Parts: sequence; structure tokens; C-alpha cells
Amino acid sequence: MEFTTLTEKEFNKFIKDHPQSSFLQTIELANLKKELGNIPHILGIKKDKKVVAATIILEEKSILGYKTFYAPRGFLIDYNDYDLLKFFSDELIKFVKERKGFRITIDPNVIYRIRSSEGEILNDDKDRNDTIKDNLEKLGYKYFGFNLYAETYQVRWEYRLKLDEDYEAKKAKFSKSTRKNIDACYKKGLKVRKGTIDDLDSMTEIFDATSKRKDFDSRSLDYYKKMYKHMKDLMTIYIAYLDPETYLNDTKSLLDNELENNKLIQEKMKTSIVGSKLQNQKETSDNLINKYKEELEKAKEFKKNNPNGKDIGALLSLKSGNEYLTLSSGMLSEYRSFTPKYAMYNEHIKDAYEMGYEWVDFYGITGCFDKNDKYYGMYEFKKGFNGNVVELIGQFEIKTGFMYNIYNIGKKIKNIIKK
Repeated sequence: MEFTTLTEKEFNKFIKDHPQSSFLQTIELANLKKELGNIPHILGIKKDKKVVAATIILEEKSILGYKTFYAPRGFLIDYNDYDLLKFFSDELIKFVKERKGFRITIDPNVIYRIRSSEGEILNDDKDRNDTIKDNLEKLGYKYFGFNLYAETYQVRWEYRLKLDEDYEAKKAKFSKSTRKNIDACYKKGLKVRKGTIDDLDSMTEIFDATSKRKDFDSRSLDYYKKMYKHMKDLMTIYIAYLDPETYLNDTKSLLDNELENNKLIQEKMKTSIVGSKLQNQKETSDNLINKYKEELEKAKEFKKNNPNGKDIGALLSLKSGNEYLTLSSGMLSEYRSFTPKYAMYNEHIKDAYEMGYEWVDFYGITGCFDKNDKYYGMYEFKKGFNGNVVELIGQFEIKTGFMYNIYNIGKKIKNIIKK
């Protein structure tokens, strides 16, 4: 076996059908990271001139001229083949030490367990994947643990939808409220378009507004411009926008239809005994008329202030191995009633079918399914698509230099001072 630097062509050929492929292990992401200050290395093992293992590993400056190395969603290797894993790890450690690296971190794209939509364990590969964990620990890797939240570099818990039947059959299994929200948002004048580089400003503004509302960090416009430059072939931007004419006309139509329905109810009340059922129908219809009248005034005002429409939601999706992944999404809070997220996710799913993907990956959730948990809403929304909770194996790291201990002591002191 030979440990070697791989060409981009060799790496791309290897990852094309590899089950552990991810957007985090692509030349596109490596080029983005390079512009952001990391040094990417494309490394692998060849056996009889054939690539049998590979990884992109990122070199990053740390303290006193020393460096850390991180292979996001790496390595791409058969972790059950201990001899292969040991050879790759040993050679990589030598490579890292030569570059004054004191730590290697990995978080393999390996499923530990697949769970139901409710988080209950289904097909449990725990024994097999405990062997993977044991093999890494035997080689000296320290396991971060079975974390439930976002304590690691990458998410450990994801929500995925397997595209194992056609779209209509799959949609029929979405929750009733999810189907209702998908259908309703298109009736409110909402449309979804594919974005271009010209939509990065709007997307970033929407993400910023969402991050402030939900109290999390968001990326800058400059970052997304760099990302688009290097990863545009993997990216799709979905923009949900409110069209003033459609919004106005659809609201008028809803009002007209309900006025007609109300008229029929009144006619029936003249010729029938008015019981509680008929009275309830009239009351419901009256309430809908008032609601649609109010909405019509809003639609008129919206058209006046936004004659060309308005972007109210954004979704950034990525092609990632055998998955089509939703990376980030957001919406303007004042337009939440239009439920733009449902429309954008629905378009993402339909496109995943069109492109022939095996999975839709709704990406990060937590491993806590308690309704009182502060992050439950993120899980609840994705759960409505009736997919699977996927628990990945998690994060590992190995010491490759004496600076590792000094760095960790400094980190602990820093955390104590913060408290």
C-alpha cells in the first residue's frame, strides 16, 4: 500500500460513488477553505495503483506556529478494515507531525443508528459501528462522546427523508399539517424561484434577520460570495417571494368564494330548521369573510408598497454525495403566516426526485425529542415530512504533538476565566 497525495481527478473519481461522500469532502469546499485561510491537503492510499481510501484534511494555524488538522466528515475509508485504517492513520500522523501539527480531528460520515421519525431506534447497527469506534480508540483516537446538541464541529443528529417511492406517494405520508401548509402557501400568492449570485444580498438579509430572531450566528455576505464562487455547481438558492398580483387576486377569489358560500347558507336557513350545525356553518363562514376582507386590505397595501413583489424566505441547498441537503433557511418574521419554509422545502424535495437523489437530508437537529426542549421546533418542522432521525457516529481526535496538552490546558483556563 502507498500513502500519497491525490490529484483532484483521482479524488473526484474515488468519491463519486462512495457511500460516505459529503459536500464537506469535496474539492469545491477545499477551495473555499483555502481562500478563507486553511491549507487543504488531498491524501489517500493506493493499493495496486487503485485508490482505496482518501480524505481532504484542512491545516489551520494555531498557537506558537503550531497547527491543527481537521478532516470534515472524513476519512473516506472502510473503518472495519483495521489494517487499512491503521496504515492510513499512521501515515497521516507522520504527515501532520512534519508540518508541526499537534492534533487531528475527524467526524466520519458513518451512520451509528437509524431511528424512526419519533426518534425510536429501528435498524440498529450499533454492534457493527461500535467496532468502528473501538478500532479508532485502539489506534489512540479520543472519542468526543454521544453528544445530543451542537457541541462538535459538525452535527451528529440529522433528519433525512428516503426517496424510495414517487413524490405523490411520499407526500401523502407527510403529516396532515405539513401537507396543509404546503398547499396553502401557494394559494396565498407565494412563489419560489431559483436564485443566482444576484440573490445573495437578499438571502443574507433574510438569514441575518432569522439569526437575530432565533439568537444564532449567521455568515456574512462576503462569505456567501466566496462560497458561491467556489461551490456554485453544488449550490441551489431557493427564494420564496410574494407576488403582489397573485396575492391580491387569490385573496379576492377566496373572499368571493366565501361570500357565495355564505349566501347559500343564508338561503338554506330561510327554508330549513336552523339547528346548531347550520348555525355553526354560518358563524364559520362569517368569520372567514371578515378574515379575507382584512387580508384583502393587506394585499392592496402590499401591492402599493411592493409593486415588484418581495423576497420573504430563502433556502440554501447543497448536493452532497447521494443526498440533497438543506444547509440553511430563514424567513422574514412579518410574513410568517405565508409559511414560505414549506414551499421552499417542497421545491427542494421535488428537485431531489428530479436529480435522482437517494435521500433528502434536512440536516441538523438535536438528539433530544422532549417538547419542552428549546430546539424542539427545529425538529418538529422536519418531523412533519415523516422521514428518519439519523444518528451519526460522532467526533474523534488524536494527539500528534506535545503542544496538544498545552493547548488544552490553555483552553480550560480560558473557559474558567469566561465563567
